[in-house]
Amino acid sequence: MAELLFLGTAPGFPTPGRGHSSVILDTGKHRVLIDAGEPCSRSMLAHNLQAADIDAVLLTHGHSDHTAGLPMLIQAAWISGRTKTLPIYLPKELIDPLQAWLDASYIGPRFLPFPLEFFAWESAPSFEQFDLSVAPQATSHLADLVKRFGPTRFRAYSLRIAHPDFQVLLSGDLGSPQDLEAQLREPPDLMVCELAHFEPEELFRYLREKNIPRLVLTHLPPKLFGQGDELLAEAREYLPETKILVATDGMRIRI
Repeated sequence: MAELLFLGTAPGFPTPGRGHSSVILDTGKHRVLIDAGEPCSRSMLAHNLQAADIDAVLLTHGHSDHTAGLPMLIQAAWISGRTKTLPIYLPKELIDPLQAWLDASYIGPRFLPFPLEFFAWESAPSFEQFDLSVAPQATSHLADLVKRFGPTRFRAYSLRIAHPDFQVLLSGDLGSPQDLEAQLREPPDLMVCELAHFEPEELFRYLREKNIPRLVLTHLPPKLFGQGDELLAEAREYLPETKILVATDGMRIRI
């Protein structure tokens, strides 16, 4: 049976007892890593997983709390004997800088015993890999950077992942819940949504008519630490028919 394993659920700065954004989707046949916040490689070991076990990496955007664990993941995959290609899906703007960063760390394509294959989210409306179809949708999470520096960079994405047996939506980081409108034309079986960049009530009001059967809240800001019961009570006022959980590091959820 498929499941999500939450390796890291922290917001965008160091948080005691929590890793940064990183989730494994395990279909039973393949394991896909969604975002690679540090220390995802160490966290995988705590669950008897090796970096070499990951079949693909999906990066929602370039913030370091979503990407900083990737070099160590690649190094760990090398050390643990990986030989097969590692596909990495990511915003186009990250590909050249990432390859330069890996090369500077002596783990770029010239050094590795296995190929890295990069796919830009902008290059297609959806991507088929293994038994999954992944549909990226741009969000407004980086809109302030676009205003400051111009529109040639700064892309962030939500990801809707379809399998013959389930549909999962991972919000990535958002500017507002309305960023998910296109992804929610049909309700997924499970939705994972961040809460660091808007008030919880804004999300719950938005989702009230979306018929989401299961909702997992993650990436909580500090003001909500230790407030899980209160957060769930507020969510259930707006979404009484939705099964709602607050993610913690190491949580496993069957899909």
